[in-house]
Formats: sequence, structure tokens, C-alpha cells
Amino acid sequence: MGDISVIDEELAWMIVVVLLSAGIFFVIFLYHIIRAYIKSNREKIKFKETRSYGYIVGGGSIIGFEFFCLLFLEIENEIIRNIATGTFSMVLFFSPILIWLIGSYYNKSKKL
Repeated sequence: MGDISVIDEELAWMIVVVLLSAGIFFVIFLYHIIRAYIKSNREKIKFKETRSYGYIVGGGSIIGFEFFCLLFLEIENEIIRNIATGTFSMVLFFSPILIWLIGSYYNKSKKL
């Protein structure tokens, strides 16, 4: 029982911050899905014509990228695993900013 490894405090705080950021991303993502659904039904327009669609596309692309990072964690090569872990953590940390950038770019490009 004395052989339990405990993570250090800096790593624990990094994990907490990354998970909080991922939680904020998920709330933003769900908000835009619900908002687009309500607006498209109320105004009788297509789902793609709402301003929230760009943020939904951004959220979907971030979730897809995180899925591929998780797949790369299964590779036996330690270098690739370390790169995938770092990339996964950074994408989770910056996911609220990334969803905002992708959504804003989509809305500007479609002139919504």
C-alpha cells in the first residue's frame, strides 16, 4: 500500500484548468446547438442559415480532432504518444478560443 504514486501539484492544477476549459467549450457548443435549433424552428429557416451553425461546425471539428488525438494515444511509440498527449491538452485548453475563431470565420465567409 505504500507504493502509491501521487501526481505533483503543478500537474494536478494543469489537469483542473484543462478540464474547466473543456467544460466551458462544451457549454458553448451545447448553447449554440440549442440556440440554432430554436431559431430555425421559430423563423422557419434552414439550420445552416443561423449564426450558430459556424460555432457548431467549429465544435464538431474540435471534437473530431480530439478523437484522432485519442486514437494516437494507443500507438506504442512513446514519441508519438507524447506529441498526441501534448496536442490533446493544448486543444482542450484552447477549445473555447478555437470554437470562437472557427465560428467567426465561418459566419464572415458566409456573410451571416
